Amino acid sequence: MPAQIDGLIAAVADDERRRCHRRCCITAAIAAASLLAWPAQALQQPHLCNRRVFGGALTSSLLISIPPTIAGAATGADQQALLIPPPQPVPVPGMGAPLRPLVVADDSWTLPKMSTRLAQSRMATQELAPLVPSLSPFAENDVYYPSSFAGKWEVKATLRRKIYPYGPSFVPSRSLIEGSPRYRSENVGDSTTYQAQFSALGGDDNKIIADRRFNSISTTRAYNQLTPVEDIIWDPKKDPTQLKIQFAAGQMTEDMRPIGPRRAEVYLTARKKEESDGGLTFAASERTRQVTIGAGAVVVSDTETITEYQMKERGADQIQAMQRIATYLTPNPNSREGVLWQQVGGKAVAFFDYDIDLKRI
Repeated sequence: MPAQIDGLIAAVADDERRRCHRRCCITAAIAAASLLAWPAQALQQPHLCNRRVFGGALTSSLLISIPPTIAGAATGADQQALLIPPPQPVPVPGMGAPLRPLVVADDSWTLPKMSTRLAQSRMATQELAPLVPSLSPFAENDVYYPSSFAGKWEVKATLRRKIYPYGPSFVPSRSLIEGSPRYRSENVGDSTTYQAQFSALGGDDNKIIADRRFNSISTTRAYNQLTPVEDIIWDPKKDPTQLKIQFAAGQMTEDMRPIGPRRAEVYLTARKKEESDGGLTFAASERTRQVTIGAGAVVVSDTETITEYQMKERGADQIQAMQRIATYLTPNPNSREGVLWQQVGGKAVAFFDYDIDLKRI
């Protein structure tokens, strides 16, 4: 699988170099027409236009026409040939991007049957528009889980499939091609184990929530993030929809650059849930925006996490789940990403599908 990813990266980089100058010129014209100034640096140095100024990979939550998978048995030149992306369109206003899905998958894995309409509509698809917030003034401001979720769990997450519905040229970050939103080097077939905790809000057993502080720290440690989480401020009683994260100074990057301290604010902007099978199946979807502030850079990233949990009986000590992390572009009008966001109509540009196994501790 690493050889497949290397071939994909090389193909994308070569494709980007050939088309980067044209994209910058077109984007500049669009910005001028909109009375929005295109950064002079991008015009003077077009090779820098593939940097994502606003956007990035989010390490988020706990957690039907399926395109053909890329055969894992292919080797050498066959693998690279399979992974060469089709030519992507130059961003042109008024024209949409065609579906040209590129899939990296475990060919022994198939999408499980899902019981809820929520999971079916948001996992068994190649085109996904962002989850829309509820307009009801009585809408819940957090996802409340069944009471049987209360307690601490050992979680094993296995990445099974990555899908780029419009091709890799629409993906906002190279790390999402090399790996996943959770870890830059996570490949299909990799498993990671961490702990998750659910607790009753204010002692109310009818309001079981994910302990986002505990779960975020546990997940980032398990995935060995380059910049570890130092502290998280989260008050579920006051405002469960916002987290403030302080990252410690991290390790050196591959090019030996130090990673300084950063901070981030996470906003849970939309949510939806559904139960079926007499409460034995529970599905939830959450849309998240993360704003990360570092030395001289602000990174904005939008994701959505959809999970369907299935248990054999109420109160069971084991739960199986299917989870999808969808990555969206951000509508910044002064960047190439904003133009591509228009091309895809704001829809998701990458999917990461996981098998999740939970065992009660």
